[in-house]
Amino acid sequence: MIDEYGPHAQMATLGEQMSNRYHMDENLELEPYLSHYMDEVEVNIAADSFNHVGFMNKIIVRLKMVLAATKEPRRQEFLHAMVVALQKRVDQASPEVALDGI
Repeated sequence: MIDEYGPHAQMATLGEQMSNRYHMDENLELEPYLSHYMDEVEVNIAADSFNHVGFMNKIIVRLKMVLAATKEPRRQEFLHAMVVALQKRVDQASPEVALDGI
């Protein structure tokens, strides 16, 4: 699969779009909105068997690049929260990956 396409690119794009909406709508609360994004990640993970850790790491890399280029505080807050949540999910999946290899 080419790195510019695929579910990880779509999820990174969704994250960027959601961070824009979060920045523009002061009524959105971080935790429920972030939870919605992570639910979408889980749907993608459950949809097929593939390298889930690699999938999430590709999303993290792209969102970190966007975060580094972002100046708006609320958008930074949401992007950072997504990166942290995805990293926690990677950490949770890593032992599963190790056990699958046994």
